Amino acid sequence: MKPKYTSGTWKALVEGGRWKVRSSDNSMIASIEKNSQDEANARLIAASPMMLEALSGLVQLIGEEDLPDNGELSGAAICDLARSAIALAVGNENWPLS
Repeated sequence: MKPKYTSGTWKALVEGGRWKVRSSDNSMIASIEKNSQDEANARLIAASPMMLEALSGLVQLIGEEDLPDNGELSGAAICDLARSAIALAVGNENWPLS
């Protein structure tokens, strides 16, 4: 199933003194308000499709099991966070992505 968001690689760039996020076909994804975090916010938004794809792939590899704890991090908590982030990003209706 095809994702409902604008597919392809997104890029963050400055246009007219503001950070904008555009898709691979140059469609506007977001225009970021000018503030001290505008560049960081634009880059995070631009990276989100790639991060969603990577996170989805990792969770599919893990399957229903949780990662083991490593002494500092809880494997179950990390897996729950990853699954929750994916569900939030896709509106929970398209998970798993195909």
